[in-house]
Formats: sequence, structure tokens, C-alpha cells
Amino acid sequence: TRQLVSLLKSGVPLLHALEVLQHQMRDAHFSLMLNDVIVNLRNGRAFSACLQDHPLAFPDIYVTLVRAGEESGRLKEMLTSLTVYHRKQDEISQKVRGALTYPAFMLVVGIGTVLFILSFVMPRISVLFENMNTVLPWPTRMIMGLSHALRTAWPALLITVFLGALAFRFMAQAPVLRRRVRSFFMGLPVIRDFAVKTDMERFSRTLGLLMESGIPILKALEIAVPTLEYEPLRLELAASQERVAGGASFGECLRESANIPDIVAQLIVVGEESGELPGALGDIADTYEQEIGEATKAATTLLEPMLILAVGLVVGFIVFAMLMPVFQMDMFNA
Repeated sequence: TRQLVSLLKSGVPLLHALEVLQHQMRDAHFSLMLNDVIVNLRNGRAFSACLQDHPLAFPDIYVTLVRAGEESGRLKEMLTSLTVYHRKQDEISQKVRGALTYPAFMLVVGIGTVLFILSFVMPRISVLFENMNTVLPWPTRMIMGLSHALRTAWPALLITVFLGALAFRFMAQAPVLRRRVRSFFMGLPVIRDFAVKTDMERFSRTLGLLMESGIPILKALEIAVPTLEYEPLRLELAASQERVAGGASFGECLRESANIPDIVAQLIVVGEESGELPGALGDIADTYEQEIGEATKAATTLLEPMLILAVGLVVGFIVFAMLMPVFQMDMFNA
């Protein structure tokens, strides 16, 4: 979209601009899809209608804004707005992924360290304990048992991990199971608060962009509400959408919602009364974007030492279990 905007601003016709992008596209699937758009465009179809044939790549908000741009003669401006919109969404995703990268790395390193100790270090030390004429402490016996099981039953462990991955993938694809797992995690306060903030940022920015582009509020709500992932919030806003269709004020409907903060509903009410609802929605989205960044940073700051502590405790327990027989021998000799 960004490259298409640059070509259009340079005076390149839409069809030729799409051909240029299609020839330089490395992704084969996307290149074929653009080729289909180009063929349909040559046959006289509208650009928005061509994009609508590929909903996985071009969602409703994209097609609606392109159609609005075609009807108003402001296609370049609409595509520019889409570029800003997608960049904002991508920045939030990158913040979350970036915050989880280091903890994930720590977790992998910790698991690898424990597996290395159990697989290669512990067997060599266990030889020393086999000739001892004494009962080994239970931590030592437990670690030796884990080490033996890891060395002898690793094929079964690999099969178990593989079957677990398949079961996880099946659960992720099954709508009922996915809904139940999501409901369980969404019931946790921290995850629920973060999900509400993420949904409200996406919803406010989507609705604000659509209304700023001249899309009526009912059509904008029809596109923006399905973007919500937290089901209680989506159901509440869907009910508000129906009430707005019946003539009610959107802000007054939000005041009765249990998941939407009062300040958000109040800002939307003021925006409706002043005729500046798109601007109010943009301010709400910017506020939630800042809160998401702060929450992500706080969670990372807390998660990193917790993972370091957990890995340290596990490794420390293994070292303690290996040293206990030595301490026991010294006590008996004394």
C-alpha cells in the first residue's frame, strides 16, 4: 500500500502502478493475487470490487476505504490513511513480540541447560554414587531417575512432544476448543485487561478512520465491531450497534457497557455533541496505544527476573541434589 501510494503520487496510473508492484513482488501467492486484480481491473471492474475478491489479504476496512476513495476522487488520501492505520497496528504487534523475545530466549536457554545437565553431566557423576554403600538422599535419587529416563526413554519423550504439538494444533483449529481456551485465559485479570486495551485501541482507530473518511457510523460499526477479539466486549458493542440503528446515541449506549471505561464513553459523547467524533476516537486510540506500551514494558520487567529465578532454582536444585551425597559422606566420616 505504501509503495502504491508513492507511485500514484508520482503520477503513475493505477493499472500501471499495480503492474509495477506485481512484477517486483517476491511472494508468489500475492503476485498471483495482484495479477488477478489487474486482469479484473482491465475488464472494467472497480478497484474496490477487484480487492473484494481476496478478503484474506484485503479486509472489509481496506475495501470500504478504497471504495470511498473511488467515489470521492480521493483514492490516494484513503490509501495513505490505510498506510498509517496498518503501521500503527504493526507497531503495537512489534512491541508485544519484542517484549516477549528475551523471556522466550531465556526460557529456551534454561530448558536447554537443564537437559544438558541431565543428559551429559549427571550420568558421569552418577557413576561415583553407584559404589557408595549408603542410601542416597531422595533429591539425588529423583534427579538420577530423571536423568536415566531422559537417556533411555528419549524416543518416547519425542513422540509425546510431537503428539502434544499435534493436539495443540488441533485445539487451535477447533472453534469450540479454541473458544473455551480463550475464555479461560481471558478470565485471568491481567490478560483480560490487556485484551480489552488492545481491542479498544484497534476498535477506536478503525472506527475513527472509517468515520473520518466519510463512512456513516452504522457502516463503520458494522466493519469495526468484528475486529474485536474479547467476546464480552464484542457482544456489548454489537448490541450498541443495534441500538444505534434504532436511533440511540452511540455514546449513551457505551455508558451502559460494563467493559468500557466511563471516560471513553464520556469522550465519545462529547465527540458526538461537538461533531468531532473521529478526532475523539483517534485520541482514545492513541491513549490506549500508550497504555499498551506501558503495560507491555511492565510485564517484561516483571517476567524477566521471574524466569531467571525459576531457571536458577531448577539448576540450583540439581546441583544441590548432586552435592548432597558428598555432604552426607563427610558427616558420616566425622
